[in-house]
Amino acid sequence: MAGENSKNTSKLDSEIGSQIGDVTWRESVASQFASPIVTTLRHAIVNTQSKLLGFEKSDGAIAFSKSLPGGMAAAPAVTENHILVPRDTYGEGFDSEIDLQSPTLYALDRDANRIAWKVTLDGTYLASVAVADDIYVQSDRETYRIQSDGTVMWRQTFDSSFDWRKTLSYLRPAIGPNGVYIGHRDSLVKLDRKSGEVIWTRSIEKTRFPPVIADDSTVVASTRRETVGLDPSEGRIRWQASTPPVWAPASNEKIAVLSTARKLLGIKLATGKQQWSRKESLSTCPPIIAGDTVFFVPGGTNLVAVDAETGTRIDKRTTDRIVDWITPDSSGLLTRQSEADGAFLRQYELN
Repeated sequence: MAGENSKNTSKLDSEIGSQIGDVTWRESVASQFASPIVTTLRHAIVNTQSKLLGFEKSDGAIAFSKSLPGGMAAAPAVTENHILVPRDTYGEGFDSEIDLQSPTLYALDRDANRIAWKVTLDGTYLASVAVADDIYVQSDRETYRIQSDGTVMWRQTFDSSFDWRKTLSYLRPAIGPNGVYIGHRDSLVKLDRKSGEVIWTRSIEKTRFPPVIADDSTVVASTRRETVGLDPSEGRIRWQASTPPVWAPASNEKIAVLSTARKLLGIKLATGKQQWSRKESLSTCPPIIAGDTVFFVPGGTNLVAVDAETGTRIDKRTTDRIVDWITPDSSGLLTRQSEADGAFLRQYELN
């Protein structure tokens, strides 16, 4: 749900290995509070509470370290020319007051040497960023479309805000062919991609996770009680699965993968019917689909790969630390693992 995946599907397009090998490198991110791991061709990038860090994927060496005002908002994103870094007025773990009055989106050059531009948003909290033709970002009461040079194309303001700290995931817009989908309070909202005007609003109880555009005919939203598939053209509910996920779902063109308290489920996007089910311990991070493989972490210390179509286990590897984020990549499986002296990135081979 970061980088350039504008549909917010937790799906990576690259075909990568599914056999999990040895650790190739391990490096500290110097903070217990690190964002999801975003990758470029060369770098693994995290947004910590005090700075943006980039690591060489080849050996884990620090490629750049850029201090920025404010606290960690959510995941960074990348474009052809920029690294986009959301920074917030709220900073967990800070003893002193945050040095930022309003949530701000910073655009750095790809080597993080300089700030190319910044946009200050109204509201109190800033969510993650989606990148498509332009840049889409959401605060606790607004959604913006921003051009690559920092020019604001439009913004849509809502009458009421809500507290990001009460959600279970970084909220983030999902970008479809003609619409921008956002979760706001107890509704899923579709905005016109060109103008930012509200096309429809569907009340579905409080959204816990960002919406996911699974294909051209289905938008998936998650609440405390169920997972819902909606028609993107008019917001009509197509199906409801009474299975509340504990993490944002992952999906490809045919199936949504839901992580629940005791199971991993494959749900058919067309109907919402269960295609497969696996009894698994609670995963400590969201599932991710890469190629034809689902990666997740049942029990916190088991890196598991299963077939996305059938749910059949492909591989498993046990770690010595709790894993609280995974990013499969052509260079390997990147993980965030906490230790006594902070959070660490580890990269495991994928064959």
